[in-house]
Amino acid sequence: MEAQSMHADVVIIGGGLAGLSAAAYLARAGVSVTLFEKAAELGGRAATRDYEGYHFNRGIHAFYTGGAATQVLAELGVHYSGGTPKHVFALKQGKLHVAPYDALSMLRTDVLDVADKLELGRLFAALPKLNAQDLRWTSTQAWLDSIAHRPRVKQFLGSFVAPQVYTSALDLVSAEFFVAKTQQILKNNPTIYVDGGWQTLVEGLREVAEKAGARIVSSKRVEAVEYQDGQVRGVGLHNGDQLSASAVIIATEPGDAAKLVDADKYPELRQIFEALVPARLACLDVALSRVPNEHYHVVQDLEHPCFMSAQSFYARIAPQGGALIHAFKQLDPRQTTDPHQDERELEALLDAAQPGWREVVVKRFFLPHIEALGMLPLAKSGGYAGRPGPQLPGMANLYLAGDWIGEGFGIDASLGSARQAAQLLLEKGAMSRINENA
Repeated sequence: MEAQSMHADVVIIGGGLAGLSAAAYLARAGVSVTLFEKAAELGGRAATRDYEGYHFNRGIHAFYTGGAATQVLAELGVHYSGGTPKHVFALKQGKLHVAPYDALSMLRTDVLDVADKLELGRLFAALPKLNAQDLRWTSTQAWLDSIAHRPRVKQFLGSFVAPQVYTSALDLVSAEFFVAKTQQILKNNPTIYVDGGWQTLVEGLREVAEKAGARIVSSKRVEAVEYQDGQVRGVGLHNGDQLSASAVIIATEPGDAAKLVDADKYPELRQIFEALVPARLACLDVALSRVPNEHYHVVQDLEHPCFMSAQSFYARIAPQGGALIHAFKQLDPRQTTDPHQDERELEALLDAAQPGWREVVVKRFFLPHIEALGMLPLAKSGGYAGRPGPQLPGMANLYLAGDWIGEGFGIDASLGSARQAAQLLLEKGAMSRINENA
């Protein structure tokens, strides 16, 4: 079949939360937008799998509200609901204890003595007053070592921080990351487990984009971004078709983005992609016909970088009477781990918190090495400032969006960078038609 040539003002590559948000903003501004997603289903990391009424996210997902994502969803009119976890427990030496996550639980916990509690209380009280950007060049581990002196406090803080930043490599990640995220939570912004899984957000954004006129095409892979003399000209599809465009937004994972623009040919782009260090997790997701223990919903392992949450206690993601539990281990991106050992550690956490779970399993998925974030904010790179921005250097009218772009954690970075990319396009008048000679 002969290749076809078509045109759109803007082509967006990637049908995850970032791509859909950018499409919604641009289409509502009257821009001709075509979005391509290589998979059959939209969503990317936010996709949800429905198995007999159990809504499996791709590993554990929590929506930390109060940031850019909350603003974007409100601006676009995307509605969601869900619940907030209330109590956290700590696993230590095979026993479960109240975890000291706030003033009340600090009084009740027995994992710390009185002197430990006083030190931890002072540290928690000081957190809201910190300037997170002052810590951007300081690793999280170095910062913790400088503020915590008692061994049990150091142990608790290390286990508390790792799941918040999605890595056990606390000596790599910038302290700005944890402090900024925690300060956002402390401003009475709830952490939400979303009803129906994160597919609720995907479908909400898709509906807004399509109603505004965006063209969304799934199961179609973009092979390359076409450019000439530092100017984007369009994209080439895997079937040989070409689509000319005035601008392109790449809203994919970093590895795919590097291939799409052939980063090896451009030193500025190669430097960006070579500096990326992703956050990787091992995830065990388990659907149960019933929950063995009604008491322990959220558990942090103090001796291993593992965390579990029975999210179905707080969100409508399981059939009546059933339970859906997510557990994950924070990995060190510099090290190769044994997936079988990682799975055993996660199973041991479930054994402690939900004994008998193996007898009531409906379905389980083990994801040994998923990329939870495209780029960790590293201390050696200056935290968030070391991440690339939405406008790609050395290439006119080529933009980036995703959880590895700009400031913010996860969905905040995804939706925030998508909004920023769309605004840059509109402000620069990049919607003018391509030169007739292109």
